[in-house]
Amino acid sequence: MAQLTGVSCVWYGKFERGGAAQYSEEFLNRVSCALRLNDAERKLLFLHAVGWEPTSPVNCQDIGLTEGVRRLLELQPWPAYISDAAWDVIHHNRAFSEWFPDGAAGRNIAEEVFADDADRRIRLCDWERDWAGPTLAQMRLAQARHPENARLGAVVEGILATSACARRLWREHRVVEHAHGDRRRVLLPGQETATTIEIAMTSPLGNGELRLVSLVPVQPSEDARYVQPSEGAR
Repeated sequence: MAQLTGVSCVWYGKFERGGAAQYSEEFLNRVSCALRLNDAERKLLFLHAVGWEPTSPVNCQDIGLTEGVRRLLELQPWPAYISDAAWDVIHHNRAFSEWFPDGAAGRNIAEEVFADDADRRIRLCDWERDWAGPTLAQMRLAQARHPENARLGAVVEGILATSACARRLWREHRVVEHAHGDRRRVLLPGQETATTIEIAMTSPLGNGELRLVSLVPVQPSEDARYVQPSEGAR
C-alpha cells in the first residue's frame, strides 16, 4: 500500500495505526483509489483521518497522472502508452497510433493481443510465445494481487471465453511479474522485416497501478518509421 500511495512504509504505517498527522487530500485520495473505496467509504475515510469530507470528486485514473507525465509520454519518439491495472489504455502518444493504426489505442492491451485477427498475430511476431503467453502470465499475478478488481476479472474472463489458445495457456499456471526489459519483434505496416523492440516500463509514484510502457526500438528494420510528436501535442 505504501508503494501504491507514493509514501514510505513508515509514513503509511503511521496512517494505518491512526497516528495524528496533517494528511493531505491528495494522499487520502490515493489511499481511496488504492483501496477502491466507494463514495461513502471515501467520505468516512476523510472524516476519520482529517475530520472533514472530500472537497471534490476523484478520478482514480488521473491520480499521479500529472501534466509532466503526460508531456513525458507525448515527447517520446517511440510508441508509448499509459495503462491501468486492468490493461486499459488511459493515454498514448502519436507514435503509438502510427505503429498500431488499427490497434489498442483507447482500448485494452490484453484484449487486443488476443483479438481474433490473423493479420495482427502475424505482425506481433512469435505471437503465442512472446505476446499471448506473457500477457496471461502477468494477468494471473495481477488477479492474485487485486481479486477485488472487477474490471480486471472481466477482461480475463472475456479472453478465456473467446480464445481456445488462452484457455490452454491459462492451464499452464505460468506467472510473470512484468514485461520490463523483454525484447520482442513487431512487423509494422508497410515493412517487410520485423523491428526488435525492448519494453521499458515505469510507474508514476502517485499511482502505483498505472504503467507507462515504452516500445523502444533496439534493432529497427531499415524502413522503421519514427514519429516525433509536434511541440504542441497533448
